[in-house]
Amino acid sequence: MDDQSQAYEEIIGPIEDRMLRSIWRITRDPHDAEDAMQNALVTLWNRWNRVRRHASPHALVLKICVDAALDVARRRGRDRRNIESNDPAGHPAEGLRLPLEELANSELRREVLAAIGGLSRHQAVTVMLRAFEELPYNQIAAALGCTEATARKHFERACARLRLALARHQPNVSIGGSHDRSQR
Repeated sequence: MDDQSQAYEEIIGPIEDRMLRSIWRITRDPHDAEDAMQNALVTLWNRWNRVRRHASPHALVLKICVDAALDVARRRGRDRRNIESNDPAGHPAEGLRLPLEELANSELRREVLAAIGGLSRHQAVTVMLRAFEELPYNQIAAALGCTEATARKHFERACARLRLALARHQPNVSIGGSHDRSQR
């Protein structure tokens, strides 16, 4: 096995499932997840020397996956808006109507993704790596190329924006609440 293959097995192999889960949490679509994973792998290949030498290669790999998934989700969102703007009825075809609960869940999911999509890139990545991947701030900071204090600030500002954007759904729920502050 050559050095590059061995490094790939050491870095990617142990977290391949986490990579897929990170992407799936954002896309929730098999085709979009596949596209995002392929985009992430291309990015990893193009930046392989940087990934291998990075202080926290696993965090960087997960950041690249989140970036790729956010790109695919934003692109699909734009495509969906373009299609909906061309459909004056604005409702699904008769045979595709969803039960009310599924429709509500898909609407909430769309709003959450739109809220995350409305964050700055660093804030969105920080939220995904901290809230879903439960990475410590020092690894997030290494992946973003910033200080730990800056990573914390990205998370804090992202949580504040998400609370505002999603307040009508759960007005008493705290995103990044006191339990997170205790882990500083």
